[in-house]
Amino acid sequence: MKKELLFTFLMVFSIGFTIAQPLSNNKGSIEVNRLMDSLWIHPTSFMNSTDPNWIRLNQHLNDIDILQLNELIHAIYFGNNSFMLNKSRANNGFIGTLNKTSEDKRLKEFHKKIRNGFRDKQKNPNNKIVLVKGDSWFEYPIFLKDIGDYLEKKPHLALYSLANGGDWIANMISNLQYEYDYIKIKPDVFIISGGGNDMVGDYRLSNFIRLTPLPKDDPLLKNYRNYVLLRMMNKPVSVCSTQACNFSISAYKDSIPNFRNKIDTTLLEQIVRGRQYLNENYYRFLVTIKLEYKILFESLRKINPNRFDSIKIITHGYDYAIPSYKKKFGIQMLMDNGVYLKEPLMMNGINDPLLQQSIIKTIIFEMNEMLIELGKEYDNVYHIDSRGITAYFENLKGRKQGSYWFDELHPKSKILRIIASVYEDVIDSKTSKGKHVINVVDTFSNTHALKIKK
Repeated sequence: MKKELLFTFLMVFSIGFTIAQPLSNNKGSIEVNRLMDSLWIHPTSFMNSTDPNWIRLNQHLNDIDILQLNELIHAIYFGNNSFMLNKSRANNGFIGTLNKTSEDKRLKEFHKKIRNGFRDKQKNPNNKIVLVKGDSWFEYPIFLKDIGDYLEKKPHLALYSLANGGDWIANMISNLQYEYDYIKIKPDVFIISGGGNDMVGDYRLSNFIRLTPLPKDDPLLKNYRNYVLLRMMNKPVSVCSTQACNFSISAYKDSIPNFRNKIDTTLLEQIVRGRQYLNENYYRFLVTIKLEYKILFESLRKINPNRFDSIKIITHGYDYAIPSYKKKFGIQMLMDNGVYLKEPLMMNGINDPLLQQSIIKTIIFEMNEMLIELGKEYDNVYHIDSRGITAYFENLKGRKQGSYWFDELHPKSKILRIIASVYEDVIDSKTSKGKHVINVVDTFSNTHALKIKK
């Protein structure tokens, strides 16, 4: 009799629970599936905030399952007929142990500041809590002082770090720890850095490379050159597609020769040359990363809509890395430097170091521009653009190229210190009012040169 009563109770509870749950929007799911198909076929029709496909996808964010994005990433790397669980190494093995040790140390420091009255607004009105969700630029466990290390030392900042070296952006948003901690600590600033590990682990970079490059006289490249030039001049032109650059240069036609005198034309030509070698997969990847960032931002809005606009969100832009087999001091002595960038390019017959650098510069250029474009949709999103700071500092010190790179993916601590100082400026609202893209080279050359010891 007891078993029958228990069975009846469980049936009633299950029915009630099912009724209480929101029904899935089948119409929305169908539209998302259609848009995902379009993303695969024409990825760059989602690149600009004004693109109809991107607008429609934004209208159905609640219908997107994170597994759909994982499947899309997997299809880019391994084809459509298999399934991938996230392969982030951030929480596993040797790297996972180092990440956990470093994270515990930082959390201990955070709680120490809190216990000392850090958030007493009357006594400490300028103090700010900073929640960081990021990768190895913010959590390089040993040998290298990362950006988080420098921010943590600032007395007026309490850093609550969920950064993990080796982490994927897909893993960051599927693991909802950041939402729990966001609710708990109510940060003033949210920093997000991710996308690099999604791209370069397990030789995945190889999947973005054409075996046969676009011919130099391809019409796309002429338009792409103008696009890169205008973007380098911070002009509001649309992000280029893989087929064409659908923007008018008529407004700038007379100014283009003058623009060329103001920018690094060598860098311009390197980016254009690298574009010859990128295939559709890279742009599929780029839009997927953009969508993951968008989902993350909107999840923060959903947690507390009234507070969202007062939170300063800062995205991180990588510097132009240099493919290299050279092993330097530190953890890279124990690992295979070169497997992230150099060897995947060599798998595609690209052995010229200058061409390798050009391709990486194009990849980094496009990733920064994607984040800048996404940021335009928000009044509270800021982008730290680190492109070129390492090369600038090397030239300033009269050092050869690569002297201030710690390994294939990370500059040395001195460079990360410069970048951290720019983060501090943005956090403290010391940058120009209304400016949401902060270039590290410009900021350093204007205001920080005297602070860095020669």
